[in-house]
Amino acid sequence: MDRLQAMQVFRAVVEAGSFAGGARRLGVSNAMVSKQISRLEESLGVRLLARTTRRLQLTAEGERYLTTTARLLDELDELEAGLGEQRGEIRGRLRLSAPMDFGAQALMVVLEAFEQAHPAVTLELVLEDRHVDLLAEDYDLVVRIGALEDSSLIARPLMRMPCYLYGAPDYLDRHGTPDHPRSLKHHRCLHYTLARQGPQWTFEVDGEPQRVRFRPALACNNGRALIEAAALGMGLVVKPAFLGEPEVAAGRLVRLLETFPIPALDVHLLYAERDFMPARLRALIETLLTHFAGSPAHA
Repeated sequence: MDRLQAMQVFRAVVEAGSFAGGARRLGVSNAMVSKQISRLEESLGVRLLARTTRRLQLTAEGERYLTTTARLLDELDELEAGLGEQRGEIRGRLRLSAPMDFGAQALMVVLEAFEQAHPAVTLELVLEDRHVDLLAEDYDLVVRIGALEDSSLIARPLMRMPCYLYGAPDYLDRHGTPDHPRSLKHHRCLHYTLARQGPQWTFEVDGEPQRVRFRPALACNNGRALIEAAALGMGLVVKPAFLGEPEVAAGRLVRLLETFPIPALDVHLLYAERDFMPARLRALIETLLTHFAGSPAHA
């Protein structure tokens, strides 16, 4: 048994939450993963994973083994990457977290360019809209949209993301076009449930911010789904331009209340302060900053 390979398989299975997920992550068969885990447990003489019909759960021995295994694999990655960097190479593993819609629609082009420039770097992109804990969850870099909390992390401004109120022509034909933020109380409004301020939108009225609270006609935790709901005429929605403008170009949505600006969202890169920043992380940060500095949405 290749002990190093077995450790990598074990870690992948735990992180993915299943044998099938671990196999997909590693690009191998389910049978190979199952065989590696069985052989590893047999060689150690302990059960690492408790298998049920619904999920995998680490045993106490499995938790101890995972902690040590993860540390050893990370240290090995750092050693190999460091040796490569001495030869002028950039290599190793980077784990990146980003909001789902932004990551899927705005990050892939720049990550593809980074991969072409640095093929020896392995990227793991995790897309989810919750606020991950960079340190506790072993992320190298986090993309965060919106106001930042006080923390010990380093924050680099990536871009400012304009937002607009959108509605479908069909909806406006049926319900009328709002002419002032206060008139939104007569409209069906679509709410993004992960918005920290709750069901309300902020507009600039006579140079001052004015908050408009509403009772959602539809609430959803996915921005792309809300844009689709708006395009189908289910209501009005406030969303970033990168989601709304393609639908405007297609004629499915129009911007509304443009004389009452909505505050742009700040997008930051977050990473931990460290004595030595790996060249691969420095290269990814600079690639992202350079790319979005030239973005039409940057300003």
